[in-house]
Amino acid sequence: MAISDGLVASFLNKYHYNFWRPETAIRAGDTDGNPKTDPDPNFLPFIVTPCFPSYPSNHASASYRGAEVLRRLYGKGGYSITLSNPAVPDIILQYTTFKQITDDVDDARVYGGIHFRADQDAGGRLGSSVGSAVYKNNLRPMHDDD
Repeated sequence: MAISDGLVASFLNKYHYNFWRPETAIRAGDTDGNPKTDPDPNFLPFIVTPCFPSYPSNHASASYRGAEVLRRLYGKGGYSITLSNPAVPDIILQYTTFKQITDDVDDARVYGGIHFRADQDAGGRLGSSVGSAVYKNNLRPMHDDD
């Protein structure tokens, strides 16, 4: 529920703000009104740039939505969470909090070259808000009437 509701909110905001991605901004650095910004027409991000506006980040919004619901269900931390992928067997990620995961998602999108930090911050705030609203309004405790 939180991920679905959050994607609607995130895409609504993306097309409201219609903010350029780093690839476009860096290549067109001479058009931003800042004389200290030089263009780099050869810039390529490490991650393929999605074909929709940058702000707010859908990945941040989704990860923070999920983390907010999980945090409310299970608490802030004290876990042993291991993530791996057979496509990159030498990389194994270890986490003890949901925040560590969302921090890594934020960094990956910025360092990958497809988001500005502000995109991640806004997506995170949006995701946390949606996750909180879904938890408070849609998830109900189960009661055994027997």
